[in-house]
This record gives sequence, C-alpha cells and structure tokens, in this order.
Amino acid sequence: MAIYDLKCDDCGKQFEKFVTGFLTEEDKECPRCNSSRISQKYNSSFGIGSSCSTKGGGCSKPPSGGSFG
Repeated sequence: MAIYDLKCDDCGKQFEKFVTGFLTEEDKECPRCNSSRISQKYNSSFGIGSSCSTKGGGCSKPPSGGSFG
C-alpha cells in the first residue's frame, strides 16, 4: 500500500491517494475539479513494514535488521 501526496495544477487542491500498487495516470484526477493536471509531491510513507496514523501524528518504522522474519 502506498500513499501519494498530490496537488491539482488547475485549482490548487492538495490531496492524498492510497493505492495498492504504483500510481497510474488514471489515479491522477482531482476530487474537486476532475482535472488530470496533477503534480506529485514526494512522500516516503509506505504501508509495507510501517505503521502510520494520521490521528496520532506519528509513525513507527521497523528496526533496520535487514531480515524479514
């Protein structure tokens, strides 16, 4: 699961998009004005191996041990 921070180039709306894979052009549509002129902002929050909550304001990341099990 990936979280992308996006911004509409036409109306300026900033929004997040949650996708299970990579962000495609079809995913880039403004929820306010339906424009497809979307800019992607960098975001390093991924659902694999991390736990993030917007309510708590923090994220916990797994220790860097190099193994998955």
